[in-house]
Amino acid sequence: MIGMIDMYAFLTEDKLKSSERCEFGLPAKKKYPMPDKSHVLAAIRMFNHVDSYDERELARNIKSKMNQYGISPDQVGEGNRLKKYL
Repeated sequence: MIGMIDMYAFLTEDKLKSSERCEFGLPAKKKYPMPDKSHVLAAIRMFNHVDSYDERELARNIKSKMNQYGISPDQVGEGNRLKKYL
């Protein structure tokens, strides 16, 4: 049986490992998680909601993930501000 202290260490370690595995579009703020293709597509759709001062960093990280997952720039709509970074 796992003791109370051991259980806490186990749960804490698991949370740390799962957050380290997840890559974010804005890592310092832990916003726009992009661990897989569907999340990258969601980040593209939500791009217009990012603050203007975070726009460039998020665009760079989305572009990198688009290349990694083979997402075409055609997935970015004309009204999406990400379009100007592609």
